[in-house]
Amino acid sequence: MASLFKDPSKLSAYRDRRFNGTQEEFELALKTSTTVYLGNMSFYTTEEQVYELFSRAGEIKKIIMGLDKNNKTPCGFCFVQYYSREDTEDAVKYISGTILDDRPIRVDFDWGFQEGRQWGRGKSGGQVRDEYRTDYDPDILSALLLMLIGLWKQASKFPTSWQLLIFLCI
Repeated sequence: MASLFKDPSKLSAYRDRRFNGTQEEFELALKTSTTVYLGNMSFYTTEEQVYELFSRAGEIKKIIMGLDKNNKTPCGFCFVQYYSREDTEDAVKYISGTILDDRPIRVDFDWGFQEGRQWGRGKSGGQVRDEYRTDYDPDILSALLLMLIGLWKQASKFPTSWQLLIFLCI
């Protein structure tokens, strides 16, 4: 049977290799934590957008954006800390799978943020999975340029003054 909401009682099979403890300790940390991991974010998603969406589940204590360790730019993940476990469960239950910045986001319980976890772990500084990805978010300026070129081609062979103005601004 299909479910509209994610079941908060089911824990992710993923285990963070930086967690120093047994599997049982890890699962206990997940069941009691007030932190969620947010994945599959656009590199262009801002902290304000995350706050606006996740504050619907409850009062947010802190947002930690995941950053490329070399460039210090967002790299597609973050941590959201709540004040209560109930709000954390609501975030996992109701927000996971939501579209944020044209991407379906993944929300999972996290064992708790520690300094250093905000950096991407990949060889290039970003996320490890990005080293195998080929479907990056399109560059906004490139997409705009392609759209303008398409409009230009559709226009008559004699450009209007606004077309010339746009072309000169690019």
